[in-house]
Amino acid sequence: MKKYLLLSIFCFSIINLNSQSWKKLPANGEAQERHENAFVQAGKRFILIGGRGNKPIDIYDTENQIWKKGAQPPLEIHHTQAVSLDGLVYVLGAFTGGWPDEDPIPNIYIYDPLEDLWIKGPEIPEDRRRGAAGVAVKDKKIYLINGIRNGHTSGWVNWFDEYDVYKNEWKKLPDSPNERDHFQAVITENILFVAGGRKSGSVEGNGFAGTVKPTDIYDFDAEKWKSITEIPTPRGGTAIGLLDNNPVILGGESDTQEAAHNEAEIYDLAKGKWDSLPPLKQGRHGTQAITINKQIIIGAGSGNRGGGPELNSFEVFSKDNSLNFSTEAILAGSLKASADNLNFPKEETKSVRISHKGGNQAIIITEISISDGFSLINKKSLPFVLAPRSEFELEIKGNQDPGELHVKTAGKKEGIRLNLNKK
Repeated sequence: MKKYLLLSIFCFSIINLNSQSWKKLPANGEAQERHENAFVQAGKRFILIGGRGNKPIDIYDTENQIWKKGAQPPLEIHHTQAVSLDGLVYVLGAFTGGWPDEDPIPNIYIYDPLEDLWIKGPEIPEDRRRGAAGVAVKDKKIYLINGIRNGHTSGWVNWFDEYDVYKNEWKKLPDSPNERDHFQAVITENILFVAGGRKSGSVEGNGFAGTVKPTDIYDFDAEKWKSITEIPTPRGGTAIGLLDNNPVILGGESDTQEAAHNEAEIYDLAKGKWDSLPPLKQGRHGTQAITINKQIIIGAGSGNRGGGPELNSFEVFSKDNSLNFSTEAILAGSLKASADNLNFPKEETKSVRISHKGGNQAIIITEISISDGFSLINKKSLPFVLAPRSEFELEIKGNQDPGELHVKTAGKKEGIRLNLNKK
């Protein structure tokens, strides 16, 4: 096994020195074939999620370069761009169900890579639900851009939302200049970049037409959108990566050809112009790309426009001719209470602080229960996510009877049990 892995890395590096192009991702084993899926990095794992049909996730361990299967999502999830934040993976702006009348998934779903566990998260506001949307992360907040409300038929939107994971708050931001779906977004420095995609169903009888040509960018400092030069190859079903902080639009599908697109087009933000990178070895659409250490990794998806053939090949582009997946590991945290017990000699209100200690992974609080005769003054909306090295306070109204406060977490992580009026 070790000889095989070392040989894979060596061969990859030697080939890269001869030419700058897309190379096969070294791997032992294979992922499942799928399309309309997400593909996201969380710590030292690349995680392949969802797609048509409800399949278990595939996990690529970047240290030993082995594929393995993970937990099956609680429902069919497709047409989404997943994101990771503080060691958890978030799925929103997704569809479920069959073509062409897919339904937007009403909740955020969260995947814990350490526990290999799915958690049903908070509801998305009913008037902001859509699928095939762009998703990106900046400053611990998730941004949801554009999408379509009614499967592949109608309801294109130019909505722009901010979701604060740790406050569980939605905020409507200025609408983008153009409606679009079947695209992906990226944030580089203070710029949100949106290119590619289409208005699915806008051309009767041609589901691959209606591509959107303008490129839209949002300046977080100015809090304004603007449209810039058109993408050279209009197409939907694209993925997106970054090289030197410049966005790269990958693959896609259109009515101009049956095969999925293999174009890789980069936009130079400083020069304000598009250029081309070497094409993908395999044209593909309906998947996501990962950017790590000046490399872009893409895989899975569909090889032709529409639903097939589904792919399980993966390829890497490295500008500096290297293969480097080194990154910080995800480490679990734990909960700690500011006191082991609270005594209520008479009816009164007391408070206790619950802190996140150790580790760099956020903790999902799934339940807070308290014995009869006691009550929580400041009830929390559940589930909620506690950021690393943060805390929250619970106010308890009590009596003189013995009782217990129990704060439960997702999976096998240890929660908190606090004695009330311990004798």
